[in-house]
Amino acid sequence: MKSQEAELLPALSKKVVEGITGFQLCSYLVALEGWRRGLELKWYRDETSLCKLDRMNSSTHGKFFSLSNGDNMHYFFRSRGDKVANKAVRICQNKEETKALLKQSNVPIPVGKTFETDENIIAYANEIGYPVIIKPLNGSMGKGVYTNISNENELAGIIKELRSKYSYRQYIVEKHYDGNEYRIYVVGDKVIGATNRIPANVVGDGINTIENLIEIKNKERKQNPYLAPKPIKVDYEVTYMLERAGYTLDNIPEKGEQVFLREKSNLSSGGDPMEATDELSDEVKQIAVNGLKALPSIPHAGIDIIVDPRDNRKGVVLEINGTAEIGFHLFPLAGKARDVPGAIIDYYFPETIGENKTHFYFDYLSLLGPLKQCAADEIRVIKTPMKEMFAKKYTVSGKVNRVGYMNYIKRQALRNNLFGYAKKIDNNTIEVYLISEKKDGLDTFKKFVSKGSKNPLLNR
Repeated sequence: MKSQEAELLPALSKKVVEGITGFQLCSYLVALEGWRRGLELKWYRDETSLCKLDRMNSSTHGKFFSLSNGDNMHYFFRSRGDKVANKAVRICQNKEETKALLKQSNVPIPVGKTFETDENIIAYANEIGYPVIIKPLNGSMGKGVYTNISNENELAGIIKELRSKYSYRQYIVEKHYDGNEYRIYVVGDKVIGATNRIPANVVGDGINTIENLIEIKNKERKQNPYLAPKPIKVDYEVTYMLERAGYTLDNIPEKGEQVFLREKSNLSSGGDPMEATDELSDEVKQIAVNGLKALPSIPHAGIDIIVDPRDNRKGVVLEINGTAEIGFHLFPLAGKARDVPGAIIDYYFPETIGENKTHFYFDYLSLLGPLKQCAADEIRVIKTPMKEMFAKKYTVSGKVNRVGYMNYIKRQALRNNLFGYAKKIDNNTIEVYLISEKKDGLDTFKKFVSKGSKNPLLNR
């Protein structure tokens, strides 16, 4: 299913986030929402000591910022704000501790235990009965997770692969539960969005091999801002999955035949994000809210739940992510985008709810260089224009290449308090787009546009 089938938010098109990927996308989405509401936005240099938020072994580069309304300031790291306590984030990273707190609050969880030795892992799996899943105690992003393991021989082979590939010492063994898996984002006591994460798969056309279908699907994923850096990679898990189903990469599936490549549904390893908020029962949504309340000081987070296929009012909580990715809620493969950044800003700055906001956006990528190089400790993004604005576009043709023309235009625009951009159309043509609160300022800027190269031809 292609990303074109998704219904995106009107003010958050693919162009707005062009070139922004990974965890920086999460950061930009939250920062942009606050900035559009008129809040003061500052970004901070790489590895700044100002960041007191748990970074989960990650760099702060392009992911640490603050928003302020003049009276109150809040710091953010990726999608997480400073009201989410470091203690809560560390608990989320320890799946066993998370399960213990969930159990204390009567939130349903899978049956399972943590072990270090291979012998104990296999013995416990035999005790609770197959199928089972195995995952690292302190893992993330789906690394080292195998699900629906059907017998002891399969489990032994997977353990061997895990020991050779990863350095994790402790693994959780749990009973495998059938059903759709959802990532649910909760803010306060409300479910904002839910995504059905479907394991990596391809659909046959009767012509292409599985290997070719993977290549085709990866090209489609590149068109989705969130999925672009997350292709399906052929690895041990994929070949293992195909072998179980009686396939190889050279097989040609029949038209319409869906071939699953993984058991786990992680989007980072090729899964499909399908928007599914309206599919969830009120009971499952309440399980998600209760799961968040079971942990200390974590008012917003992502929660993974498997819903019972026989009764959609029941489900089990797999884990909670205190610094969850949110990009797929805004850019699903199919379905209606859910405004998770809006809900986060509502929570931190409730006075901005219902206030006017602009659809302007700022050049986030241009901020990264000075911050990474420590050329600036912080960068304040000029406040978004909230009043009625006028716009004008100039197209300049002539000797505008390699003569400093674009830099000249940008400098003059800044000096005249104009917003916009100047971009190269081809070697001899540049497009200048400007906005201002005053129409006269746009008209008089023509004299600057006409300079900077020899005899440019000016069109309006």
